[in-house]
Amino acid sequence: MPSSEPTIDPLGEMEELMRELASLETQMLSRKISSQQYDTMSKMLRERIANAESLAYSMARGNESIAERLRARNYGLPAVQLACNHFIYGSRRALEPEFGADRVPRYFVETEGEDRIPLDTTLLERLVDIGILKSSLFEKMLLCPRCGSPSQVFARFKCTNCASIDISINRMLEHLACGTIHNERSFRVGRSMICPTCKKTLQKPDEQRLIGVVCTCNKCSAHFEDPAQSFYCRKCETDFNLSTGVITDIRVYDMNEKRQDEIRSQLGLPVIAKVLEENNFQLAIPGRLAGKGRNVQFSIVARRHTSVTAIDLASSDSEVPVGPVLEFYVKLLEARTDFAIFGAIPQLSDQAKDVAATNRISVAEGATPEILARKILEVFGEGVFQNARE
Repeated sequence: MPSSEPTIDPLGEMEELMRELASLETQMLSRKISSQQYDTMSKMLRERIANAESLAYSMARGNESIAERLRARNYGLPAVQLACNHFIYGSRRALEPEFGADRVPRYFVETEGEDRIPLDTTLLERLVDIGILKSSLFEKMLLCPRCGSPSQVFARFKCTNCASIDISINRMLEHLACGTIHNERSFRVGRSMICPTCKKTLQKPDEQRLIGVVCTCNKCSAHFEDPAQSFYCRKCETDFNLSTGVITDIRVYDMNEKRQDEIRSQLGLPVIAKVLEENNFQLAIPGRLAGKGRNVQFSIVARRHTSVTAIDLASSDSEVPVGPVLEFYVKLLEARTDFAIFGAIPQLSDQAKDVAATNRISVAEGATPEILARKILEVFGEGVFQNARE
């Protein structure tokens, strides 16, 4: 028996709430509501939008449909493009945290100009939620439960009798040759280790054995083996223990190899689209053209004047094989288009180039989306509209 519970669609709710927010702005501009009413009502709507968005990301790990829709929303964001470029065209190294004086973990990517640009940790976590990135544990960090900061949290070892932190911790060593047991300080003479009983110099680690640790309180003179442990935040003067502290995971972020082809196919679109739009092309992304009984989809359909150009994009680590070009050609047999361009990152194989040339498909190649965008524009500049496909 099918469930009668409604399907939760936080993204649909987000879209509806954003339409309400847009309507609210229109009402304020037309003075149907006051600015005070707008501020109150829009604040409530934005909170609901934020809640729906958080729910969508939390559901994405277990719901591929939601994850796919969120990926489509994210690929065009500049920060996401920056992160993806790092893993596809940059150093490709995993993003490990860097720690400043405040001990807060931060993540950076380097651009072609060697600028170091920070990436927000919340963004990286959301990219993990939707499957663009993956993460692994780097370290666990203890935060103060009062101020939430790790910057001045110190481990404290206390006297079990009076709770003073002014204690001496002595390592007890046994000299195996003569059996004498003393604290480590008694063995040390400058940089050498000399037995205080038999006066023999210890030259190898296996000549001694660690017996244990003995602590002495410098305040009350108590002796004990295991000191009491706690933590202290000097920033807000809070004493706490492991059960009351806040423990957070510090992660390392890397590309999800399962999404590599998808990332490559999406990565260049915003860059190429921006260049074409700046040169007076009208774009549809993805673009659909009428075919023989069905619509045919391309990466981009570009229109200028009366001409229509179909553009497909593909990328690879080394060279794009012939397969994607053949698929493009089959689509062109069905679609009504004036011209066709196949864009490849970084380049096409020789066989793929032969197929493209035979079927009058123009080719643009580039090592990065930025270079490819310029190459596509150069193809248009070569008078492609005068060489439209028959």
